[in-house]
Amino acid sequence: FASAGRVARVRPLARRATPPLPPTRACGDITLDPARRTVFRAGRRVDLSAREFALLECLLAVPGLVISAEELLERVWDEAADPFSSAVKHTMHRLRAKLGDPPVIETIREGGYRIGPS
Repeated sequence: FASAGRVARVRPLARRATPPLPPTRACGDITLDPARRTVFRAGRRVDLSAREFALLECLLAVPGLVISAEELLERVWDEAADPFSSAVKHTMHRLRAKLGDPPVIETIREGGYRIGPS
């Protein structure tokens, strides 16, 4: 290969933009890094399942706003999920236990769930 040919092949590759990393989400002492799939609470790593991680990510996307259980079911579970199941409730229970005290996820009666300031 001639060096001019190599340069001609490398230039388009160099111009391609690398996709931006998703932003780190934080609320209080909780930090979620979607690129690395890690969660920290007060500097301590919290190991979450894929569903727990996705649930927390949905809540952190809109801190302070209430997200219904139905909406969480649509976003985190697949389309075959039973809308009358208690999957969201049980996963939320496990997520809260793993995040520890003080509690950061609030249940809004007949509304859904909220994280962060109201």
